[in-house]
Amino acid sequence: MSTGFVAALKFADRVDAGNRALAQVVRWGLLANAILIAGNAISRKLFGIASSSMYDLQPHFFAAAVLLMAAYTFKRDEHVRIDIFANLWGARGMAWLDLVGIVLVLLPVCFVTVWVTWPQVVNSYLTGETRASRESLSEFPAWIMKSMLPLGFFTLAIQGMAEAIRCCAYLAGVAQRPRGDQHPDRAAT
Repeated sequence: MSTGFVAALKFADRVDAGNRALAQVVRWGLLANAILIAGNAISRKLFGIASSSMYDLQPHFFAAAVLLMAAYTFKRDEHVRIDIFANLWGARGMAWLDLVGIVLVLLPVCFVTVWVTWPQVVNSYLTGETRASRESLSEFPAWIMKSMLPLGFFTLAIQGMAEAIRCCAYLAGVAQRPRGDQHPDRAAT
């Protein structure tokens, strides 16, 4: 195996490890969100106490989880895909289809999304924008939620690069490419 593929596959493995670690943090965030939702419901129903700030956090937690778990979902090959070509093209054909899809669709969409949303994050941070300056009574800083868009799409783009590396290595015949249920991360959770 050439040193170029060795280095690229090591990079892909590091990306996998980073997205796996991020997914573990997000999982705990989902538990925190469930506790928050239950706490809000109990305080509102039993004690008549409601907090708009705590209520506003619920969809933020969920949106952050979806955005931050996209890369890990892609890594585990659990993303939505149309496999009508799988039986026709086989593993090599699917590797080519994945590579073309990553290069022509996934990466450009991710890069444009990061490019367009990052200035809004910076502006929200610099101006001290809160949710109260928009549609809510909450003083929750808007930059935190706005930063989930570029962060989520950035991690998805990096994971896309890792998957593109694996496609190239597979097509060159230097590495296997586990798909579906054979993916090692599926057994790890």
